[in-house]
Amino acid sequence: MELPLTRARLPRVLWRESSPSTNAELRELASAAELPHGTLLATAHQTAGRGRLDRGWVTPPASAVASSILIRSFGAGPDPDPAADPLGIGWLPLLVGSAMTAALQPRFGEGMRVGVKWPNDVHVRDEEDAVAGRPGKKLCGILCEMLPDGSVIVGAGINLLIDEWDLPTERATSLLAAGADVGGAQSLADPAGAGLADEVLDAYAGELLRLVRLATSDPGAARARVARHSLTLGTEVRVHLPGGETIDGRARALAADGSLTVDLPTGGELTVSAGDVEHLR
Repeated sequence: MELPLTRARLPRVLWRESSPSTNAELRELASAAELPHGTLLATAHQTAGRGRLDRGWVTPPASAVASSILIRSFGAGPDPDPAADPLGIGWLPLLVGSAMTAALQPRFGEGMRVGVKWPNDVHVRDEEDAVAGRPGKKLCGILCEMLPDGSVIVGAGINLLIDEWDLPTERATSLLAAGADVGGAQSLADPAGAGLADEVLDAYAGELLRLVRLATSDPGAARARVARHSLTLGTEVRVHLPGGETIDGRARALAADGSLTVDLPTGGELTVSAGDVEHLR
């Protein structure tokens, strides 16, 4: 795939006809060569992808794009100094989700909102979902992996042209299935589909690099941007903690490290840095 818009924006773009995992492949390349900040590797046929908590990510060929972007520096790395740079690495998946939201929202009509379900999924919801406090259906999953030198591989799987009957779960959707403007594309193997993939990757990657810069120059603005795109803040949630415990409450805010602050019905609050969050009616 040529990806002319994306190639014009980024320092290096690598397209693969197929890849077991774009994150794994870019990680290997980054360890063997001096790839520049903003290098992107993408494919429309990922054969062994994985998501958060090692869940599989499998889609029909030519219907979704798996992409990975190399971020050479973000904030102060894994142990940020709050006085020097208050935005630590825990914010990066949220900024990725915000960048993807900005890339996909213009393709939807009135009444459809794209946003981020904490901590790292991009969903689209209609007005009925919004009234019920539901996050809608998943368009994109995000997986960030830190390298030994402090760089980060930012992986994103974007459901573009998956037909409704081919979606992996009832909680998933795609641009096509959700009624977005896909320019008449039916397959990423066709010219219209290739153009769609290029436009989405160009918009997403450009916005992500802008937000990475913003996180350093104006952390407060970056935090506000993430909060504005959140579908989780202000909703009733059930937190599934790693040990198997579940706790209900109301998602109120994002903590200093990007964790989710949940107000408990009995008083007090819970800070969630790891676990699954389910939106309740």
